[in-house]
Amino acid sequence: SSENTYLQPSPIFARTLSGQLRNAAAVRDASGAVTEDPVAEQLEAWLVRHGRRGLPVEPGVVVPTSPGVLARRGVQRILHAAVACPLAGSGGFDVPDLGVRRAVRECFALARLERRADPRVSSIAFPLLGAGGGGLTPQASIGLLWPTIRDELAQDPGWQVHLCAWTPAEAVPVLQALLADAG
Repeated sequence: SSENTYLQPSPIFARTLSGQLRNAAAVRDASGAVTEDPVAEQLEAWLVRHGRRGLPVEPGVVVPTSPGVLARRGVQRILHAAVACPLAGSGGFDVPDLGVRRAVRECFALARLERRADPRVSSIAFPLLGAGGGGLTPQASIGLLWPTIRDELAQDPGWQVHLCAWTPAEAVPVLQALLADAG
């Protein structure tokens, strides 16, 4: 999941990947009220443990959280990539190229650790990091993601990689990048 460098997830009701994952992972009671918010709770705990509460982390830092109720769908971990750097006073973000590339490498490193504990771990899904609220176009995001994913797969080809987009139109640049790389 794309996150900002303060590792503050979007609100549970937001139509962002961060908000939607937080919503999907939440534990609810019979009335639908959220009783546990594992994404927000675990990101906050990580910030406290690492002395970063209220402070930004370096772009590209990746923090794992449990999947909450997404575990019922086979999700074993949510990896939160701090790629969006808030721009003071503008409400916008900067997404440094090196931060996205670092995040991809860190996601693979964390996934390899998961695979050591559970050899069935064989896939990893990447959204278009930095697109949407981060301000990158789908083309710019896949342009940063794909070369690093390709390098990781060259070193460790045992992974299934899923590239995720919100809409079919956003998926077009992903397909074009993959076809151009294959051709």
